[in-house]
Amino acid sequence: MSSAIAIAALLILASLVFYGIPFAHRRWATRVLRDRVRASRTLVLSYDDGPGPELTPRLLGLLARFDACATFLPLGQRAEAAPRVLDQVAAAGHEIGCHSTQHRHAWRTLPPQSTLDARAGFRSLARWAPPDGLYRPPHGKLDLLTWIWLGLRGARLAWWTLDAGDTWKVRPTPESVAQRLLEAGGGVVLLHDFDGTPERSEFVLETTGALLEAARREGLSVRALGPWLAEA
Repeated sequence: MSSAIAIAALLILASLVFYGIPFAHRRWATRVLRDRVRASRTLVLSYDDGPGPELTPRLLGLLARFDACATFLPLGQRAEAAPRVLDQVAAAGHEIGCHSTQHRHAWRTLPPQSTLDARAGFRSLARWAPPDGLYRPPHGKLDLLTWIWLGLRGARLAWWTLDAGDTWKVRPTPESVAQRLLEAGGGVVLLHDFDGTPERSEFVLETTGALLEAARREGLSVRALGPWLAEA
């Protein structure tokens, strides 16, 4: 019995280290990020899970009307299915990072599946994203192996401070998202540019517009995430 308890305790300890260290780092990094956007009054628009052949070009048109730069974090499998859309993103001067290939949840897959998914994502996106570019972990979850692997290649983690809620079951209003941004004094906003329902696509577009209008009205700077992080 004592051996079984010892083994169980070791497994629990190993799990805490394997998942807990990256989780603690995320909590710390997010607090630092929140303080930085407030101090600099900055809005960063970031879009995950694309590109969407229909939604992404519409977003590009909206961003162009505001002369705003954003950060796109596509999935490798969607980039391979719609490369011309990512070409448009790159041609418009927006930042492109990596969000893995198949969106594997690091806490729900066996090691090293998360790391392999991240590596495959960078490989699929090599045409648009630098090898040491931004990486946003699927579902915001990391394990120790992937965290170390990303650090060794020099990739920066692309956390966020404000979830716009476009994938929530009950979405907020675009105006309430903009108000949350202003109350926080700035933010790195999480949105998604994959093609979904027409209602979700319209929400993404309307929320993007509301955020940009609020930033313009209140004097917030609109920046891409990577170059801004590099200034730290």
